[in-house]
Amino acid sequence: MVQCVIEETGEHIIAGAGELHLEICLKDLQDDFMGGAEIKVSEPVVAFRETVTARSDHTVMSKSPNKHNRIYLEARPLEDGLAEAIDEGK
Repeated sequence: MVQCVIEETGEHIIAGAGELHLEICLKDLQDDFMGGAEIKVSEPVVAFRETVTARSDHTVMSKSPNKHNRIYLEARPLEDGLAEAIDEGK
């Protein structure tokens, strides 16, 4: 899967599954669609993602800047299908 975005600056951003995947996409773009024309390419930027895989053992507390409000939190994985429902706007 490849995602392409054109920024307001005119920059075209191509997102893929990895560096090799992007190299293949750029070669196909250059050879098949641009007649071998040169493409100016920057170094890839890797976006790291983390996720929660199990319920946490600890509950943590955070206070508001004025110290009058407290919130207690624990981490746990999302229920099956919830992320997809959010993406679909349900």
